[in-house]
Amino acid sequence: MTSKNSRTLIAGAVSLAVSSMMVVGGLNAAVINGGNLTGVGAWNLDNVAVKLYHEDGTEFGSFDGTTGAYTAMVAGDSFASLVSDATDPAMIMARVTGKIWPVGEPTGIKAVNNDTAVNNGKPQNCLINTAYLEGAYLDSGAPKPVLCSSPFQSHKRFKVAMQPATVDGVADNAESDKPIDLVFDVDGTTTLTPYQVFSKINNYTGKRLKGYRIVVGKGVGANFQSASELGIASQLYLSLGIDEGISDTDDNPETPDVTDGVTDLFDGEDGLATFSHGLFGPKDKHFPTDGYFDNVSAGFTVAQDCVVVDACPTAVVPVVVDGPAFSIKTTDTIYSTGPLDSFYSNYFGEWLPEELAPKGIFLDDDNDDTTDPILMAWWNGTQWVKPDPLNADGTDDTPGTFIAVPESEVNAWAADSRYYVDIIEDVLNLGINYIVKVGDIAAPSANEVGPQFTIRIIPVVGDQDVDAPWTVNAPAPGDLLPVSTDDDGGGCTVGGNGRFDPTLPALAAAGLVFFGLRRFKAGK
Repeated sequence: MTSKNSRTLIAGAVSLAVSSMMVVGGLNAAVINGGNLTGVGAWNLDNVAVKLYHEDGTEFGSFDGTTGAYTAMVAGDSFASLVSDATDPAMIMARVTGKIWPVGEPTGIKAVNNDTAVNNGKPQNCLINTAYLEGAYLDSGAPKPVLCSSPFQSHKRFKVAMQPATVDGVADNAESDKPIDLVFDVDGTTTLTPYQVFSKINNYTGKRLKGYRIVVGKGVGANFQSASELGIASQLYLSLGIDEGISDTDDNPETPDVTDGVTDLFDGEDGLATFSHGLFGPKDKHFPTDGYFDNVSAGFTVAQDCVVVDACPTAVVPVVVDGPAFSIKTTDTIYSTGPLDSFYSNYFGEWLPEELAPKGIFLDDDNDDTTDPILMAWWNGTQWVKPDPLNADGTDDTPGTFIAVPESEVNAWAADSRYYVDIIEDVLNLGINYIVKVGDIAAPSANEVGPQFTIRIIPVVGDQDVDAPWTVNAPAPGDLLPVSTDDDGGGCTVGGNGRFDPTLPALAAAGLVFFGLRRFKAGK
């Protein structure tokens, strides 16, 4: 394997020694705080303010961006890293969150270097959530951080909740000119190094979106220039992992063999920008049933380009570490080209903001805030409905087919404190897959303190004239019979995005208070 010292390392990264499973730091190493690892040094916090929140939404304590130290947290406490406009710290462009404590901790993004446990040709480096592995959370005796090679559903993705400031004044069907700039420091070494980015971009803009664009370059705000504009596209570019993976035909992922064949790192065009597989997607080795709304993935098709086309050369890229190489076109931009053909568009139209998210009835089956609840039914604008379990002939269910929930069943749920009403947040949250490759960018631009690069996220505004009947026609009191005497229901709390949900009082007035309305905690 190539020596670590010859690699371009994002500063402050976690470096994994697989043989001993010890976590050590790189340049400006991640700080060990109370025996636990906090990711600082990689993500430049000059335009970021990290806030801590109690479970009731009140702010408390502080976070030290230099050392990574933060005020002690207890179960249910959360954090948000507020990304501001380049010139106005009060203008919040995005809220970056991870999992609530003890699963996760500030800042929400860390870098991992040299994780040799990855397989099938995926990068041994990544930008990833500051979360910890189940059974080794922060309240355990030996916390273990999530790494590039960590197992499926181990909370790898950090969430970038795009805020209203990014689309303020932007016309319908137009690309925003108010982007989100995430800046990362590098240590100055020059070998081209790939980082898989584990993230979601979530629509809290207040407007429907028709897609997104991501550009890599340097600088922030008006001083930003793309890699192709700077003439460094061969040393700083984005990849969708096409033909960069190994097809594991010998079923031995621990020792990938390039003779097995070359494949994409991600799952084709329906694996690059998708909404929750649990809502939209086929059953597979990870999901025993089809998605709640559809057995087809929902999201966007994605393409690559360059801001200055002629400035993006062909690069020679190894398929795996120390493996053979092939040529690809470097690009500093990836962007959505249109929606995938799924029931998302049929039911909801263009990418929904929080204000238009449908309400669902959820079951907290394990009374554990660190796990996700089960979606039982949703309000379609007329009635509570649930998936039709069978076709007319009694065979498998038909995706996207729903039936009314009997009033008796709703009342039974209402009498059980494990059930509650909330927005179906995952219709807002888009999981995106891409790789950023960083090489010789050591020469700072005019507004850099040291070698840095910027990942710029740009929302594309959609059509705001599309109705959302599930929000216009709230459940009427006669649609549900209150059967619970629990006086604790109906509390309006602050959710993961820190914004009051104005629909909660209306739903409470509509007779839903007995469900114990509540919002998801940050990153849940």
